[in-house]
Amino acid sequence: MGQVWASATGRGRAIVVLGVLLLGAGLAWDYLLVAGLGGCLLALVVVELAAVLLTRPVAVDRDIEPRVVVRQAPCEGRLLVRGRRRRGLVRLDVADRVHGGLVPVSLPDHLGTDELGTRVVYRIPTPRRGLVDVGPVQVRLVGLTGMAARSTESGPVDQVRVLPRRVPLAGMVSGTRRALTGNDEANELGGTDLVGLHEYAMGDDLRRLHWATSARTGTLMVREDAEPSQAHVCVLLDDRASAYLGDDALFEEAVEIAAALCRSGLEDGLPVRLHTMSDRREVRVPGSASRRLLEEHRDLDWLLAEVDLTGSLSRIELHSRDLDVAVAVTGPGADLRDVGLLLGDAPTRVLAVVDPAPFVGAHQEAGLLVLRGATSVSLAASWDAAVHR
Repeated sequence: MGQVWASATGRGRAIVVLGVLLLGAGLAWDYLLVAGLGGCLLALVVVELAAVLLTRPVAVDRDIEPRVVVRQAPCEGRLLVRGRRRRGLVRLDVADRVHGGLVPVSLPDHLGTDELGTRVVYRIPTPRRGLVDVGPVQVRLVGLTGMAARSTESGPVDQVRVLPRRVPLAGMVSGTRRALTGNDEANELGGTDLVGLHEYAMGDDLRRLHWATSARTGTLMVREDAEPSQAHVCVLLDDRASAYLGDDALFEEAVEIAAALCRSGLEDGLPVRLHTMSDRREVRVPGSASRRLLEEHRDLDWLLAEVDLTGSLSRIELHSRDLDVAVAVTGPGADLRDVGLLLGDAPTRVLAVVDPAPFVGAHQEAGLLVLRGATSVSLAASWDAAVHR
């Protein structure tokens, strides 16, 4: 059980002041009826204070499912309420604190016994991306007329990680990938390179078994191959506040389209790198021909959930081997020429600009494909049109 406090409410304090004035005036001027009315008001406040102090509050335990959720997707809190809900002079209210605000929890008229308890499910709002603090649970006993209340906060403060909303893309643009052997020769068709091995799991293609390693270790091992012609994808996310003119909503749209681009590359088994323009965050996810879930996938999700705007103006440098398909996501306040220079000499260079009032959806500018859209959804539509062109 956490912090407990009981006191007269604002209404109760006003009644106390009124009661004291009536009682004092009645006694001073010998108006017994007025004095009696003041005494009754004071007694009512005392009775309600006693009721909330003597009533045993219910005990609550909370669980959250899921702990990682996409923005605006369902997230539920589950309360186990133990105790009896008595009516009369006291009303029971339960609320969960979510990101600083209170989310009321509707309780049934009759709670279960102390041993079994009653399970209550309620929705936790996820309107914004990031780490959302949930808890502690507030149990409040309120007098029948609302003149006294007793509040108890219990349970830990948990966190729900809210990922960017999923925006579908048709696929990743094709690119020219340098040979994995390290030379500058470009490979456009055919062949695969061994980039790793993993233990066989149900569903893996048996044709990809690496027999030499399997025989040596006694465990079935499966090849992780990469096709040299597949492009390495680099997504550069502009996280400078100046690029979005201080508008957090525009940055949220930028994060969503950056997440969609990374997810599209990973679904194609391509190696993907996400880098913030402030040089604060970077995640590299290796390619996987089997599309297996790697540890780096989680790191990428964590970054996309927690990245925020900054005033940093650090100058980043991207290595040329990461620039087969290079996409920069920025806002209307950015200098597109400077952002384009960061993409270097990549064979495929794209600027995705979150622009609240775009004149055109797509155009070529100094060798760059520039896509503009007011939202991540409209930018995704322009991307799909460019991919299938």
